[in-house]
Amino acid sequence: METQTITLQTICHGGVPEVFERELSEVLKNIADPNTSPEKSRTITLKFVFKPSEDRTGAAIDFSCKAALQPVKMVKSTMYLSRHTGHLKAYVQDARQVALFDGQPDEPKGPMSVVK
Repeated sequence: METQTITLQTICHGGVPEVFERELSEVLKNIADPNTSPEKSRTITLKFVFKPSEDRTGAAIDFSCKAALQPVKMVKSTMYLSRHTGHLKAYVQDARQVALFDGQPDEPKGPMSVVK
């Protein structure tokens, strides 16, 4: 059996390309996500740490791969609180305003006239 030299494909038992592909997939999903910033960069960092043996005949290798993604864009909104039977509830609309506009608009009664 021939001895393999270390390359990007063979280092760490050949797992580097597989880990890179997984992180690349996450970067692509993050880029395609409309809730993230399209202007900001994403990165993938491959890190290899080589710890030589005492007699310098070899080294231990630590490998890590990390993707830096963009977070979901911040969205601002409001909520309205109401206390009903002693319990707080949150609403997307002010319940006091909704009550003002309940029902159908009133139909005009009688002939209309222009007011000056």
